[in-house]
Amino acid sequence: MKKIGVLLFAVLLLQGCASDQATSPGTDAEPQKPPVAEQPQTPAEPSEQPSTQEPQSPDSTTGEGKKDSEKQDVYANDLFRQVTVKKTGTDTFEVKGQAQVFEGVVSYVVEDGHNELVKGSIQTSAGAPAWGDFTHTLTVKKADPNTTLTLILFETSAKDGSRRSELILPLPE
Repeated sequence: MKKIGVLLFAVLLLQGCASDQATSPGTDAEPQKPPVAEQPQTPAEPSEQPSTQEPQSPDSTTGEGKKDSEKQDVYANDLFRQVTVKKTGTDTFEVKGQAQVFEGVVSYVVEDGHNELVKGSIQTSAGAPAWGDFTHTLTVKKADPNTTLTLILFETSAKDGSRRSELILPLPE
């Protein structure tokens, strides 16, 4: 009888310890995590965005108004961020942004869907791994008035001369 009492006591003690661990908030076995809704929401850095262009409204954070005709889309991928294009004249466009490219050289080409109309390079304020600022004015005239101009920014590979991380931007009409 004494053995059965000791055995029952041991079973109750183990059962009590097991249920105490599952409900005790102060245990070190596994820290409790806050509910998903309580996790802080942090905006993603542009460099964390997918490698395709992502238009974003630059005025969405300030809420202050530019007119609709003055709003610009902001583009980014792995090597470029905060890139904007603004039409400054009949055939001129201003491109601004930041790039993390080898020796600070951004290559570009403007095409109309069929032909390369203009190509060249832009020097940034710093080379990779730093983010260098750049501003460049493009002058390009449409060969055919019914076409849409597209600016492609990229890094030229030092290894084989290929285009790396192309960022495709439509030029405003």
